[in-house]
Amino acid sequence: MKSLTRAMTCLPPALITLFVLTSSCAIPPQARATTRNPLPPDPANRQPLSYYEAQLAELPLRIKSYDLTGTQRRQPVVVRDMFVIHDDVRDEILVIDADGGDNHMWSIDAYDFTLHWKTMIEKRVDFDPLPTRNYIHLMNRDGEFQGYDRLSSPREGESRLVSKGRFEGDIFPSAAPVSNDTHLFLPATNNNAMRGLSMISHADGEGAETWTFPRVGEGGEGKFMQISMQAAADRETVAFVNNNNNLYMVDAQSGEFRASPNLDAHSRTPPVIKDDLVFVGSDVGQLFAWQKSGEAAWVLTTEGVPYGKVFVEDRWVFVRTLDLYDEEVVSDDGKSTIVRTATRPGLLSAYRYEVVDVANDRPVYRLVDGDPSTAWKIDPIWSEPDVGQQVLMLHSGRAFMLYEETQEFLTEREKATLRDAGRIVKKSDELRTVSRELRVLDLNTGLLQRPEWNLNLLDFDFVQGSMEERDRAIYLATKDGYVFKVYGDNKRTAGGK
Repeated sequence: MKSLTRAMTCLPPALITLFVLTSSCAIPPQARATTRNPLPPDPANRQPLSYYEAQLAELPLRIKSYDLTGTQRRQPVVVRDMFVIHDDVRDEILVIDADGGDNHMWSIDAYDFTLHWKTMIEKRVDFDPLPTRNYIHLMNRDGEFQGYDRLSSPREGESRLVSKGRFEGDIFPSAAPVSNDTHLFLPATNNNAMRGLSMISHADGEGAETWTFPRVGEGGEGKFMQISMQAAADRETVAFVNNNNNLYMVDAQSGEFRASPNLDAHSRTPPVIKDDLVFVGSDVGQLFAWQKSGEAAWVLTTEGVPYGKVFVEDRWVFVRTLDLYDEEVVSDDGKSTIVRTATRPGLLSAYRYEVVDVANDRPVYRLVDGDPSTAWKIDPIWSEPDVGQQVLMLHSGRAFMLYEETQEFLTEREKATLRDAGRIVKKSDELRTVSRELRVLDLNTGLLQRPEWNLNLLDFDFVQGSMEERDRAIYLATKDGYVFKVYGDNKRTAGGK
């Protein structure tokens, strides 16, 4: 190195400059920082069908599958969402994919796994699909909608879009909308109302059957306030909780007022309609079952504050509760501490109720006490710590439970970038799944029935249970384009109608 330096000092200044410039160009440049994509890449290759079937083989259920890629495609269809719809029209699986930058919606028969149709959609949305008799609507939080033909031909290849835009009045939903076979039900921030939009003749919500609740002079007692939780609806009734602590029940076809029982406090549970009862919780630490007339069927004092969606099936009721505790926090000036009430997850509890027929009178509803020795309260049949588990299905004396653990992993800047790119649409898109397990528990004890009935489902990105009597099943989908159904026989059907 020293000899090279001495040699350079003997060269003319112009040659020294040329040598330095040439040498600097020969030095490898440092790697430039690239924009980080924190989301896992979409699959470019796929596992064989047998790989996934082997993971479900231990379940005491039969397996059926559907391959979205068909026999011609070499690259997988990337699944973004899966939904299962049960109504009086038909039972179907809706899958939304990402294919070459476009999104499609597929309708697959829930029993014979044949394709009804496939259509391109305008874009993914953050609310679940809204099926009615003739249409399926997709809607986002800004109130923009897309309406698609549900029943008529063509089967595949042509757009089924029949309407899009905003409904009359530029409705901005204050909570997720719901539907039955004739209407969409939208809680609207515009005038703190529930809108029943008719889908009987057109897909744009217009018609004589469209209604608004409350009308002048309606609404029961007290000021009607904003609806902040999803409603429940069947053919006859729409039930929803208002921020004035009332549960409202109105006629689904006309919007006519039926009843508005008071819950005595705020509610953290969206209503559920099952067996002509409406189930809803209250922050006073009670779970109510109301008849649609507004009369109480039963009231349950829970071990904590009910929250989240209540699961009701076969006269079993599963409810999550929050524990209340005193928490010390530093005051704003940093000079003292104050005590405030805080919450933490408590229990998932399983209760049962009975219906006693009375001759020449209305039936009597009665809760079953899990521990008769404590006469001062109704105890659950069993409980376990609340870790966010979900009841997927009750079948043959077993409870099929999904246990998931997720975590936040994106910065706010990354979320904004991915939203602009259309990669993040729902809250679930922002979360990373750490674990996903399916456990088969004894329905009467809450205990794991067999060690092998604790399955790792991390390869299945989408899992949904079916609670219909005619279709006791669990539906699963993988990101690389497979849809599965695991189901058991019952006295009415064997995995189908």
